[in-house]
Amino acid sequence: MTPKRLAIYAGGAVAAVGVILLLVLLHGSGGDEDTGDVTPTATITAVPVRKEALQELANVYGVVQADPSGTATVAAPRPLIVLRVLVRPGQVVTAGEPLAEVANAPAAELAWRQAADAVKFAQADLDRVQRLYAQKLVASDQLDAARKTLADAQAALAAQHSQGADERRQTLSAPVPAIVTSVPASPGDHLAQDAPVVVLARQGAVTARLTLEPSAGRFEPGQVVTLRPVWGGPTISSHLTQVAHAADPTTKTVDAVAALGAGSPPIGSAVEADVVTGMHDALVVPRGSVVFDETGTHVFTISSGKAHRVFVKVGRDHGDDVEVEGPLTPGQPVAVEGAYELQDGMDVKVAGR
Repeated sequence: MTPKRLAIYAGGAVAAVGVILLLVLLHGSGGDEDTGDVTPTATITAVPVRKEALQELANVYGVVQADPSGTATVAAPRPLIVLRVLVRPGQVVTAGEPLAEVANAPAAELAWRQAADAVKFAQADLDRVQRLYAQKLVASDQLDAARKTLADAQAALAAQHSQGADERRQTLSAPVPAIVTSVPASPGDHLAQDAPVVVLARQGAVTARLTLEPSAGRFEPGQVVTLRPVWGGPTISSHLTQVAHAADPTTKTVDAVAALGAGSPPIGSAVEADVVTGMHDALVVPRGSVVFDETGTHVFTISSGKAHRVFVKVGRDHGDDVEVEGPLTPGQPVAVEGAYELQDGMDVKVAGR
């Protein structure tokens, strides 16, 4: 082998050794790093479990109605014919506002004529008896009888007058500020005396009739009620004023009444209501802390920088919070934001700490 070839082989060997040494040095420089698996850490927010006295609520439905104690019926004061109806159901009317125009029916006209004629006849007869009495041609008892006949006829005519029979046409008006609940009469109807023309509900005399399930709790007058119109609108705070003591034989439900004041929903509209039937102590957590997955409903408590899965039973909602039952203690922190990213035993970092 020539000296030149030996020099070439020697240089290659030296280069290879250098590369090997470089690799060894590079590998050795990372020896201080952790080459094992890195434990994941989640950043979460946490709030303490709370123990609170909470209301026991029964959710029920009902309908707005005119309170029977505040209902007034404008009836026909005598036999009438309805000429015009001036209002509609649901309309608000003021005291004295016209409701309907009516006219005397033939029977009412006849009764008025007969009463007026009876007064004229009785007066003429009394004048005759008085002349005869002055001539001592009749006894005093006949004079007394004539006077009584006139008094009776005048009373009958006054009754006809009080019914408006002397007015062939008449306008019936609202006696008080009210809401028109129904109009049983129509133009052209012939009505008997005391037949309803317009039914009114005095303003402010409105209630909610609620349908209660006896199994939902114990219901008593005075219990607080929060009502919400089904089709939207502000909530109404009220209380039960009456609870029936007999269930409907078909539905097995019980009716109750809750007072409504001014600004109540329209009569006949549906309402939803929560009735406070009692109080109880319960553990409460934010709704966002409860995790629902294939393992079951649970929350994650936080202790010593780790998350611990605790299975719970979820109860009633209370706004942004929810009742839970499980092995939890008041003040124990539970994960809220980031709870769905946690696993049992995972390292956690509470935001802001």
